[in-house]
Amino acid sequence: MRRALALGSALVTTGAAIVAFQQPAAAVNVTLQATVDCTSSNYSGNTSDWYPNTLAVVTSPPSTSTPVPNGSLVSNPANHSFQFSQALPSGATSVTINAKCSSGHQYDLYGVSNGSAGIPAGYTTVTASWACAAWQVYPGPYVTNCSLQSVSYS
Repeated sequence: MRRALALGSALVTTGAAIVAFQQPAAAVNVTLQATVDCTSSNYSGNTSDWYPNTLAVVTSPPSTSTPVPNGSLVSNPANHSFQFSQALPSGATSVTINAKCSSGHQYDLYGVSNGSAGIPAGYTTVTASWACAAWQVYPGPYVTNCSLQSVSYS
């Protein structure tokens, strides 16, 4: 009887130790695969606004705006867009883009970004495309507004 109690006590202790050492589930890392196109570009004359510039990835929550490093941008000369990949902050449930498509002008401002891509649970990649257009706010600066064109998940 003592052996049975000792064995049972050892099994309970071992089971408790296993439960104590289990790690919580790791947070899922989500990567954004983005394409950003300046649709208001003037393809004659000044080429400085052919491609978007001063790109930033905006997530919520947490509310962050992370600049996209120029070195990570891949140009697509066919439509004057940039493609890039960027890891999103843990816990983000939506993502959008800020860009400027008016670098040839003295005053350039971020406008609004219409349409953020939601990030459903269980996916690790968000592939999205934004179209951005710059317009002059008379008599003031140029403002670039971006809108979500497409989104898919994997």
